[in-house]
Amino acid sequence: MSSEQRVKLLHQQFEAYKEMNEQVSNPVESLQYYRQLSTIDKQKYIELFYGRNWKYRQNLFDIVKSNQHVFKHHHLEEYTREEQRYHSFQAMRHFHQKLGVTYDMFLSDPNIVTTTSVAMYSYDPAVCVKFGVHFSLYTKTILNLGTDKHKQYFENAQTLIDIGSFSLTELGHGSNVRQIQTTAIYDKETQTFIINTPTDLATKFWIGATANLANMTVVFAQLYIDGKQYGVHAFLVEIRDKTNHNVKSGITVGDCGPKNGLNGIDNGFLIFRNVRVPLANMLDKFATVTPSGEFKSSIEDPDKRFAVQLASLSGGRIILSYYGAITSLNALTIGIRYAAIRKQFGLPGEKEQSILEYPLTQLRLIVPLASTLVYTIAAKAINNLWDTTQNNVFNPNKMAEIHALSSVLKGKFATFANKVILECRQILGGHGYHSFNRLGVMLHDQDINNTWEGDSNVLIQQTLKFCMDQKNRFINDQKPIQYASLKFLETFQIKLIKFQKDEDYLCPNNIKYLLEYKLDKQLSDFMQDLTNNLNNNDMLKSWNLSFAFKGQQISNSYADLYCFQQWQELNLKNDSVLDTAFQIWCLTLLDNEIELYKYNEFNISEATVKRLLMKLSNQLKDEAIGIIDALAPPDEILGSIFGSSDGDIYNKFMQKIYSGKNTFQKVTWWEQIHNK
Repeated sequence: MSSEQRVKLLHQQFEAYKEMNEQVSNPVESLQYYRQLSTIDKQKYIELFYGRNWKYRQNLFDIVKSNQHVFKHHHLEEYTREEQRYHSFQAMRHFHQKLGVTYDMFLSDPNIVTTTSVAMYSYDPAVCVKFGVHFSLYTKTILNLGTDKHKQYFENAQTLIDIGSFSLTELGHGSNVRQIQTTAIYDKETQTFIINTPTDLATKFWIGATANLANMTVVFAQLYIDGKQYGVHAFLVEIRDKTNHNVKSGITVGDCGPKNGLNGIDNGFLIFRNVRVPLANMLDKFATVTPSGEFKSSIEDPDKRFAVQLASLSGGRIILSYYGAITSLNALTIGIRYAAIRKQFGLPGEKEQSILEYPLTQLRLIVPLASTLVYTIAAKAINNLWDTTQNNVFNPNKMAEIHALSSVLKGKFATFANKVILECRQILGGHGYHSFNRLGVMLHDQDINNTWEGDSNVLIQQTLKFCMDQKNRFINDQKPIQYASLKFLETFQIKLIKFQKDEDYLCPNNIKYLLEYKLDKQLSDFMQDLTNNLNNNDMLKSWNLSFAFKGQQISNSYADLYCFQQWQELNLKNDSVLDTAFQIWCLTLLDNEIELYKYNEFNISEATVKRLLMKLSNQLKDEAIGIIDALAPPDEILGSIFGSSDGDIYNKFMQKIYSGKNTFQKVTWWEQIHNK
């Protein structure tokens, strides 16, 4: 039988299977059944969760939908790493040409860029990150740290005449930026800085858009003048010649090799050997070097100067919190639609039922959906806060709360997204292991969010210190707390609350009190533990001992309280669906801390918490398809056959299988199978 005859026979068999399958259960009708149960106002939800600039999100989606020849999903096409990088570059350039988001628009409303970036991340994180490396890291660093002399570099970056990267991380240093080893030694005779990589550990590593793409980079290095060190500063360095894309003399550029995900990004390493850059290439808004070699700075304190120079990096950390929430939503879109369609088991003699009807599935999907809605609002809130305080980015007092919140929300939402993706992968059963559902790729692409822009386990110490400083400020110095998220510490008092009726578990005021009680108690316990450790150890060891056992949960408690506060600020009225979702999330907070609340004056019943979770998740289940229809991206952006909005997942899956270039191919090494 020829290969053509085999394909024809298989198609005939498939058509017979499809007809039989539709007689048993029609996937399209199954999804439509749940869609008709929903009562929500979809446009209201779009505006609520994506904000006033939601149309820019839709604009990006329309660009992708109308240019499918450019915007392709590599997990659907079996692209090589080189092909992924090329397509990511194509997509980046196409977005730049089509989006119409100018620098003036960014200055007038930074939220436009935030909204567009989140939408781009839904399509392909690699494209989004490549776009972000150039515009948010390289270009914005020139804007924030440069002066008028650097205007041409900024304009070249805005028009993609130059493509830039951001050379901060080294092989031996990531989170501890202050101790990076790359050097920039000022030579007064030639009025140049000599950039060097003194050790292997000083190699700039994991630098995005560098292995193949960038011709410019911002290098962070230790400044030396006449043998004296002046701390970390930023320098513009040309790494490739634009006329032929050859690497410049004295610079080694290499590829970091295969990664677990984000293979559309060309991460590279950089080694500098006596590379001279002009004096003018130092980004000198806050510190400068005169031609004669005198160091001058408008900020005398080196610690404050260091903090100010890195302050603008908080933007990346803040947007990552949004990415975590949106990734969870996208994964749940796939999982919930599949659960509505997939029929398994039922009473003897009756039809199989959708697995979404099973209580266990509802706990696995609907409860995380409720949390995702709360986290999306919190992510939107902190991004809005950042977007409206751009003018204060170099004011440490103004930025302290944002820094503390971003330091915990980034990791919290990234970890949550990982768990959601894995749960959805398992919901899909064997199909969950197929690349065409996107969940595996989604997990690998999103997992790095726990690490870059600051390791999450390190960052939460910043959050803890902020909370502790505010409590100490009020108790010891009798100074009012100026940050809204912790203002309650001024008036908080222990009071008796009894959880007796179901209404007690669902009362927002009760949940608010429990969150404040928990954070206040944990802070007090930590501070006492730190004091005890100081009796026998120095501050560094004492802090690390206390943090390891008592400090980590404080940051998470602060994040939960912030999420609660932001949802309450929505002041939602007459929306029973979102009210139910919020109640489910609040119950998960009780469930997660049941040991804290169960054996104290609150008398919280674990059985009641779990019963209410079951009851409310069953209620929200009927609205789930409507919610994700409103908030999820269109199919062309989601890129998941099993998350298709029309429900025709099995036909699309098999058609894609049949069209695969290797589906019916005989292996070239077939003789080795039979010849021993």
